[in-house]
Amino acid sequence: MMRVTNHAAGPRLVWPKGARTPRLLVPGESAVIALPDRRDPCLAAWEAAGEVRIEAEPDPGAPDPRPERRRGRERPPSGGET
Repeated sequence: MMRVTNHAAGPRLVWPKGARTPRLLVPGESAVIALPDRRDPCLAAWEAAGEVRIEAEPDPGAPDPRPERRRGRERPPSGGET
């Protein structure tokens, strides 16, 4: 599985493997599509032109490499002691 993110000025049409219809990606939108490899000629041309970014989709069972960070100081629980 690969995550494709559109960085072009306009929409890009991708056809996920096994899908019945193509998918339109508007600028800034991402989609996870099944690609056997990154050598799809259309996506490769768009990637070379800087119009899309293609990256491997992380395993859903793997821990998040960028854990959420909390900002500010800890707050006491609501309704509790201060």
